[in-house]
Amino acid sequence: METKKLCCADVLVVGGGLAAMYAAVHAAKAGQKVVLLSKKKAGLSGASLVSMSVHRFAPHAQTHRDEYIRNFMASGKGINDPGLLRKLVMEGARQVEALREYGLPLHFKTMDFKGEPEAYLACCAPKSGRLLTCPMRHYIETKTGVAIMDGYMAVDLTLQDGQVKGLIAEKDQLLYAIEAKAVVLATGGAGYIYESTSNTSDLTGDGYAMAVRAGLELRDMEFVQFYPYRVYTPVQFDIFPDIFAYGARFLNEKGERFMEAYPKKEQENRDVLARCMFRQAEVALDLSGCDPVYLEKECPNIFEACHKFRGRRFLARPVAHFMMGGIPLKADCATGIRGLYCCGEVSGGLHGANRMAGSALTETSVFGPAAGIRAAEFAAGCKAVGAARDTFDYDVPEPGREDVTEVRQALRKMMWSSVSLMRTESALGEACREIERLEQRLLQTRPADLRRWFECRNMLVTAKCVADSAMLRNESRGAHAREDYPAEDPAWTGSIYSNGKSLRFVREEDR
Repeated sequence: METKKLCCADVLVVGGGLAAMYAAVHAAKAGQKVVLLSKKKAGLSGASLVSMSVHRFAPHAQTHRDEYIRNFMASGKGINDPGLLRKLVMEGARQVEALREYGLPLHFKTMDFKGEPEAYLACCAPKSGRLLTCPMRHYIETKTGVAIMDGYMAVDLTLQDGQVKGLIAEKDQLLYAIEAKAVVLATGGAGYIYESTSNTSDLTGDGYAMAVRAGLELRDMEFVQFYPYRVYTPVQFDIFPDIFAYGARFLNEKGERFMEAYPKKEQENRDVLARCMFRQAEVALDLSGCDPVYLEKECPNIFEACHKFRGRRFLARPVAHFMMGGIPLKADCATGIRGLYCCGEVSGGLHGANRMAGSALTETSVFGPAAGIRAAEFAAGCKAVGAARDTFDYDVPEPGREDVTEVRQALRKMMWSSVSLMRTESALGEACREIERLEQRLLQTRPADLRRWFECRNMLVTAKCVADSAMLRNESRGAHAREDYPAEDPAWTGSIYSNGKSLRFVREEDR
């Protein structure tokens, strides 16, 4: 298909959430010409939009930072990258506090434990990610020279001699080439490969798949966090976990508080709570012990739902939420391709086997700016971009009238049934074979909608990396649970790397 050259940039940032917007702002501050490319409208897409706006970060005192690191490593089951974690902890407080510059309505408070600050917290009131993403977009539009390109889907990176040169993008069934000295991938996760998810529909693993096709490996893709705090009927909403410290409880179909035996009750690590919920026939959110004044002030969405659906039971279930794995992240956000940087959920290594609550948005505030700054520095040392040709060809399937929805839905249903909270060798083996069958089916399709075809291709590549990695890891660790290998095995303290075709395991001591 003919691809027309659209524009040139010093730094091209791909994504529409907070990590992408922070990267774009900081690259522009460094004096570079920046383009922000977003599949949907920047500021109104991705996981940042539907987040609860919560940033947890370590107190300034070193003793408390050390304790925060220990808790973070315990949550990640010991396979977090120590350098990345140290960067998050040492810079988190300063970078979250710096968000005031953008006019973001964050309220700061200290979370105390026995009179000592356990962590700091910043969030909006009400707890809505939209209150962060929309002002951030406004700041970019009014205070920076960043060019925002909404509605363009990144399809593939373009490379020359091991260095990124830009990418191919799609909009309205047409392809365009965007040239850049440096590229930042902040495309988010891939929760939409699962039938039940808290993610928006645009999170189809685009960044992971582009990285694989460009020759990069992904790490830790077997670790998918399933969010336990999701009410799905009679209305859908997320539950802020602190509500369980104020009287809320989860009850099973027998009316039992099934988390009673656990020290932190419903505030246990998400992987533990999600699996306990998964084993129940039904889980209801019981708010009878909550003070209505607290609900009205801190959880207005739940307070309103209680009045609107008075007498109805709120049922909850775990949903696919966050990818701990991704493009191996370095402290400077560089990748294995010169000029290519990454930040946010598309990257892997920081969270290990399970992400600690409240850390995702803090991660965007630390690594988003770092990626933008490093990409700008790289671009400043490059020659001007600009190819001799204005058009060239990119291979795509022949257009037709076929719909890829059936392939997409078959994949999502299979991933939920076979590669979700509880896994077995037989189910994973069948999942891998089904992915291969769906890949062949997609390749034979003559699609009516080119973007849907590209998204489905990316979902299949990402799903294969998840299933293959889960098949190899013969233990249970963090968010990865094998019924046939229920114990955590010290021999598997390390990371699995996947390129979509083969796997390799790197032990922690061999790093």
